Amino acid sequence: MRALEIESAVVQLAWMLLGAAILGMLAWRIRLPYPVALVVGAILVEESHLVVVPRLEPGILLFVLLPPLLFDAAFRLDDKELRSVARPVLALAVPGTLATAAIVGLVLIGLLRLPWQVALLFGSIVAATDPVAVVAVFRALRAPGRLSVIAEGESLLNDGIAITLYTVLVGLVTAGEVDALGGIGLFARQLVGGVLIGALLGVVFSRLTAAIDDHLIEMTLSTALAYGSYLIAQSVETSGALACVAAGLIHGSYGRQVGMSERTTRLLDDLWEYFGFVANAVVFLLVGFSTSLASLVAVGWAVGAAILAVVAARVLVVFGVPPLVPRRLVTLSRAERTVLVWGGLRGALTITLALALPVDLAERQLLVAMSFGVVLFTLLLQGMTLPLVVARTGLAR
Repeated sequence: MRALEIESAVVQLAWMLLGAAILGMLAWRIRLPYPVALVVGAILVEESHLVVVPRLEPGILLFVLLPPLLFDAAFRLDDKELRSVARPVLALAVPGTLATAAIVGLVLIGLLRLPWQVALLFGSIVAATDPVAVVAVFRALRAPGRLSVIAEGESLLNDGIAITLYTVLVGLVTAGEVDALGGIGLFARQLVGGVLIGALLGVVFSRLTAAIDDHLIEMTLSTALAYGSYLIAQSVETSGALACVAAGLIHGSYGRQVGMSERTTRLLDDLWEYFGFVANAVVFLLVGFSTSLASLVAVGWAVGAAILAVVAARVLVVFGVPPLVPRRLVTLSRAERTVLVWGGLRGALTITLALALPVDLAERQLLVAMSFGVVLFTLLLQGMTLPLVVARTGLAR
């Protein structure tokens, strides 16, 4: 039976990759953002009911697809460019992510009367931004390069923060009892422990890479680092996501300096770009396959409230950063803030976290529907109109 399940999963994955490639070709032809094409195409397939669409277990999403999504962005991010925009990135990603979760939670408590733990849990699900479609738009319009780096850097860090917060809140919700002090302590342990484990493994694997000049072995070591850092951190109850991000940053910066040949560097960049592309493609297809328009309409008020909360939180965080952080530390123009507000799309991580919610959570179906509604709104409406916003702010060249 298990062999048949494995065969079925492989067959489904093969069809999804073929579909992703075909939709990618169409998106390239009509100049449509690739994630948007994947979601729209998958929704059309789901609504047609002509074929049985695949459903992947949440464990596969968390342990198979999440590490390459995180490691790809961390490894390929230019550390020099990231340092040049470190202040706005840190302001948006650390206090900004926590503030987003809190604002979304408060709005939903007021509008939907959700229990505060559940409302904050949803806030953590939608707190992280997805830069895939945004960066593609920036590059197509030749917007200033720092905008792309800010979007990627913010997403990279707020992914780890949001996942860590999500893990803590899931524990609070499922435990049935509130221990605020214990929750804060758990969050701190997850945060610090994950970063330390990832950084240590990143240094160790960078030195191992420097000891050999064989691109195949070095690619294998890099893959082992991505999954190993995530799984080791998870096994000792720290943040696997932050460990993966820290390991990717160290391996992509320090590792390049101490012993990667030019060929290895190029091949590793290509390897992680491909892994990230496949992981994103699978998750975005699952967004469309798992979206039932009828179910979204049935809870339309809740979905609308969630969208309102997410957009309001994004505006308050991006334009309200100075009250949280001294203005001199955040060097963003009004035009850049406007673009970053409208470019705060939600995508792969939001869906991954929503689908990974415990099956016995009473509000699970509602939170999943709200998450899908937020992702569809940001991808389809904001993603499609983002080029116009960039052009109107004068940032397109």
